[in-house]
Amino acid sequence: MGDTTIEVIVIDDHRVVGLGVTAAFENRGVDASISWAPTVRDAKRLRGQVAILDLRLADGSDPDRNIADLNGRAIPVVVYTSGDDPYLVRRAIAGGALSIIRKSAPPEDLVEAVLAAADGATFPTPDWAAALDADEDFVADHLSDLEARILTHYASGASSACVARTLSVSKNTVNTYIARIRDRYREAGRHADSRVDLFRRAAEDGLVSYFE
Repeated sequence: MGDTTIEVIVIDDHRVVGLGVTAAFENRGVDASISWAPTVRDAKRLRGQVAILDLRLADGSDPDRNIADLNGRAIPVVVYTSGDDPYLVRRAIAGGALSIIRKSAPPEDLVEAVLAAADGATFPTPDWAAALDADEDFVADHLSDLEARILTHYASGASSACVARTLSVSKNTVNTYIARIRDRYREAGRHADSRVDLFRRAAEDGLVSYFE
């Protein structure tokens, strides 16, 4: 980047993250203009060469769509995340994020990832490699067609009885399958104890939409 100031948009629920990013660039002696927004929608009014994006935002927006939105504006994305959901990390990689940096990583890693992204390059990390190695289609690999349909209706808010009527199965079958689906998500390290958890898992797997 030479002596040119790099413009960075930090998109995170917490403004303090933006302050931390500013300090990281200052400590590395990199001239950067750092702006902050709580959502991708709020970031539309900001100029930036690179976006630093948290995968989970308070508006419940879909990470894939957020990355696509930013890439559509020719803004490459560096994901900055706690890394507590490996599936979302894999989705971010598939969606076009150039780098994945954990918030527990050294601040220098984030700076290097942003500088690489500004040049259209990735900054590979062990988390990136592990996410690619573990990549899978959860629905195709773990759920039958009927289980996927039951999950779609149930996660969208339908009662067990309503799902049973819609799919012409018994209410007991629906409840049994929902319990089985929860177990399979847990075995994959993805929480599914509540209906809200199931909605999030179904949204992450493309069965329902965050925007419906």
